[in-house]
This record gives sequence, structure tokens and C-alpha cells, in this order.
Amino acid sequence: MAFYLNQRKRKKDPSRWCMRESLDRYLKELEKTGLSLLIYSGEKVIFSSARTGMKPLLEAIEALGLKPLRGAIVADKVVGRAAALLIVYMDVAEVHAGVVSKTAAEVLRSYGLKYHFLREVESIKSRDGVIICPFERLVQGISDPEEAYKRIRAKMSEF
Repeated sequence: MAFYLNQRKRKKDPSRWCMRESLDRYLKELEKTGLSLLIYSGEKVIFSSARTGMKPLLEAIEALGLKPLRGAIVADKVVGRAAALLIVYMDVAEVHAGVVSKTAAEVLRSYGLKYHFLREVESIKSRDGVIICPFERLVQGISDPEEAYKRIRAKMSEF
């Protein structure tokens, strides 16, 4: 559990989040490249993916391990509660999202994570646009990032 304990010590400062009306450089890079996820260590991209859903974040954790992800900057097109819990588990420094759900914003704020977004939505929906994403349902009521990671990973192995 030591990997995300630092997050709990961060101040819950409302100035740590920001809604932007225009794309920042990280989101511009996502748009320009057509990718869905970019993870930076300093100025260097250490992981990228064009896949959608939870798979890219899980692949980043599995491919890199947690140590290289500490202090990283994540740019993700869509961040719901499940993604937010994985991002906290990764112990990154900052998140840039095109879309963030209200419950994801609550998670990021509760761990004092700095985040930026273009649009906030009530919840993340499945591809059909009607049903709440199954991973969002899976992590409802979970606040422990490690537990969320284990459940998401187990669910993903079913596919």
C-alpha cells in the first residue's frame, strides 16, 4: 500500500484542479496523435496507447510497473471513477482529461491529485451511451485504489 500513501498527505486544495475551455498541451498531443492515453515522465512519453477503456491503464501498470509511474503525468481522453482509482494507484503527479466524471473528480480531489479537464459529466457510459460503464459500477463504493486495481484486473481477465 505504500505506493499511494503519499497521495493522502497532499492538501485538499481546490486550486489543484482546473476546468479548461481550451486544450492544454497534453490533450493537444492526444488529439494530434489520435491516441487515447499518454503517460509522461518529465518531457518524455513513457507509455502510449490508442486503445479505449480500462485496458491502456492496466497495460501501463503491467508493462512499466509502479515505480516508473510515480510522479508521472497522465493524459487520458476519458477518466471515470475506475480510471481515477487506477491513476491514484499509479501514484502519478497530475492528470489531464478530455472528459472526467463527477465521481472521478471526487476521487482525484480526495487524494489531492492535481487534475485538468475540458468537460465534466455525471457518469461514464458504455459504448451504447445508455448504460453506466461496467467498470464504473464495479468500483462504486470502493475508495481503496489497490482494491480497485485488483477488481478491475480480475474483471478484465474475464474478457
